[in-house]
Amino acid sequence: MVQCKKCKLFVSLAKDDLLKCKGACEAVYHRKCVQSSKQFLLTAICDDCQAAKSSPVHVKSAQGTKPPANTCEVSGENVLADINKKLEVLYSVEKKIVDLTTTVEFYSEMYQSLMEFKEESQKKIKSLEQKNIYLEKCNKALEERVQELEIKETEKNIELHGLEMYNQENVKSVVENLAKKLNLNPNEIEDAQRVGREKPDETKPKVVLVKLRSKTARNNWISARKENKITNDKVYANGSDSKIFINEDLPKYKRQLLWVVRNQLKPKGFQYVWVQDGSILVKKNSEEKKIYNIRSEEDLKKFEECK
Repeated sequence: MVQCKKCKLFVSLAKDDLLKCKGACEAVYHRKCVQSSKQFLLTAICDDCQAAKSSPVHVKSAQGTKPPANTCEVSGENVLADINKKLEVLYSVEKKIVDLTTTVEFYSEMYQSLMEFKEESQKKIKSLEQKNIYLEKCNKALEERVQELEIKETEKNIELHGLEMYNQENVKSVVENLAKKLNLNPNEIEDAQRVGREKPDETKPKVVLVKLRSKTARNNWISARKENKITNDKVYANGSDSKIFINEDLPKYKRQLLWVVRNQLKPKGFQYVWVQDGSILVKKNSEEKKIYNIRSEEDLKKFEECK
């Protein structure tokens, strides 16, 4: 602690109004203690240092003579001045430490808040992920249900590809005539019409969609295509050898899947891709016994390593 040289009271470097002697003693004074000393206020040199300067003792000391009798007192004051300087440094360091502590506490609180926010966010993300998984399952179940209904709706139908088209034709009568040629019951035919849009410069005739009265009748038509070579000559007796193909009527998503399956597996050596009862089946070759049922594009991933 630093004392006022005059009143001998301890001084506060932060709070008290102080004056420091610029003389040899470098002592500290309360301003109020030296208010009456105009010389000190003007020169910032205390009375003791001024007296020492003007005294013969001071002159002899400057010439290398022995120090005055109060050397111990001056040395003590110098020590106090050094301590005062060091205390000032310590005060500055203490202030910086306080500021640093405040900053660390602030960032500590911010870090804690961020950690709490992160934990809460992770809980919400996990909850949303679980909801997303649940919704994906529900969506998949709905898609499968819709697909089942679509298959159910088309399970009695067949498609005739390659049946030549004539102006003012009665499609149903033509199909009934074909049924008789194949030894099938024409009364099982509920309706027949050409479907699809006509494309410019299209040489292929439009597909004929035949609606039958039962799934059994549909199966009979599918069996008949295996047992007979069906050409346009058989229907119109016009000498045309162009073939007529009988296929199952598939919903839109199944058609798209069948197109993808053929494009991906045919280049990989799968020789057989066909449809049976609404299912898309594939087989590597005639020697391979295993038959794969492709329900979705996900099922094609197991063939990715095939060359």
